[in-house]
Amino acid sequence: MSLADQPPLLRLPLHTVTHILSHLSTIKDLGPAILSHSIFRDAFEENRHLVAGAIVTRQTPDGTLRFLVALLQSKKLWPQHIGAAENLLAYIVSPHPVALRAFNLPMSDYAFMSRSCSYAETICKHMALELLRLQYRTPGTPKRSEATPEEKFRIYRAVFRYQIMCNMFCHRMDYKRTLERLPRFQDEELKRLFFSSFSPWVNEELMCVFIYMRRKVTQGPDVDFISQIHWMLCLGLRFLSKVASGMSLWRTRYPYFSIGRPAARAYNPRTILSYSRLTPEHLNLNPPLPETDPALNKWSSEQISQLDPQRGLQTSSFSAWKAAHLTSPISQTVCCETDMNLWFVGYAIWSAPGASIPLLQRIYDDLRRREATFPRLGDAVDRDDLWQSREMRFDIFKLGGRGYWPRADWDWSQIWDLTEEEEIRLTGKWRRQGIPIRCCYTVTVKKRAGDDHDRDSKRRATMNSTG
Repeated sequence: MSLADQPPLLRLPLHTVTHILSHLSTIKDLGPAILSHSIFRDAFEENRHLVAGAIVTRQTPDGTLRFLVALLQSKKLWPQHIGAAENLLAYIVSPHPVALRAFNLPMSDYAFMSRSCSYAETICKHMALELLRLQYRTPGTPKRSEATPEEKFRIYRAVFRYQIMCNMFCHRMDYKRTLERLPRFQDEELKRLFFSSFSPWVNEELMCVFIYMRRKVTQGPDVDFISQIHWMLCLGLRFLSKVASGMSLWRTRYPYFSIGRPAARAYNPRTILSYSRLTPEHLNLNPPLPETDPALNKWSSEQISQLDPQRGLQTSSFSAWKAAHLTSPISQTVCCETDMNLWFVGYAIWSAPGASIPLLQRIYDDLRRREATFPRLGDAVDRDDLWQSREMRFDIFKLGGRGYWPRADWDWSQIWDLTEEEEIRLTGKWRRQGIPIRCCYTVTVKKRAGDDHDRDSKRRATMNSTG
């Protein structure tokens, strides 16, 4: 067959086909494309790093690719390698451009970065939509319908930094039967370095994203113990993106058991975030501060500029932070609980073009005086109900069960890895303990392979007669 008789697609040179593949939206889209025609497969095999790197670079918002690469590398760190962790933190703030081809990554790493970017996009989308509505309630704030590219960049950066923080400093739980203490760094100076590499207002952006994600997790109808909430906040961006999008917790298919108070210290992101606080003894300013803990309005512009390793004094994020803390001591300008309502609305993320510092100061002072925008952690909760739920979930967990157990009902339909006899035995134990049944216990029983109607009927009859 002559060249003129070939289909138009086959007449394209490979570098043009490679360019077409590099414009796919995600790495996931590569599979259907290269399976659809041999020319796409040949182009991908010839230039796989070029294609995958171009897709990830295009998928990532401007300025955040470095944080995405750091997120990938943070998964591979071990506590014995303090130097590698310090090098990673230095890489995050490096001014040099990022070239993915220089890392010679396997396709699995490209796929991880692409998925992480998709998860961050979901969190960014829903966070911006929800918090911009809250901005409408703030007097003096211009109404807008969507986030600007600069605001999206701040959210992406904060989301990636949050997950890097969890990977480095928080324990995580595996998704199987046992509690696995995955490694974390205990070095105090390394934790401070993670935050001191960025300005206070950039750390406040991270705090706003954390509070948003914690609120979304807490709003689940059956989230009870604080240790459980902290654990869920360390389950990764995939889980957090599902929660941010409003998916019911049982549909996330993650294990859902509190394992008690002692573990709360092991994976508490809020404890790690406390290292972002500015303390006079850790500041090395020239000229030095005139007082031990002076208010921000007593600082010179030269001293304030030394708080900003990234040189972002002209950003609206800096203006928001400065207006919110102009009369506050420096120790209360980052990670201060009095700013809870400011975090709820994401004050450090949103731009307010044309708004003066006095206007922003009045807005933030008014926000602080209001009642809490959302219920605080642990408010309006029946403590007896929580402890009862905790004991039931822990009994399931000890027998190797996993899945979702609602606090308001008895329902085995979302529990896995327990035998029928184990479920009946637990049911009898709880009845003997006097735990009330809040609903009819002839629940919808999850079908296993080989189950039939007679077995389900017999099982319900057995459960009703137990205890």
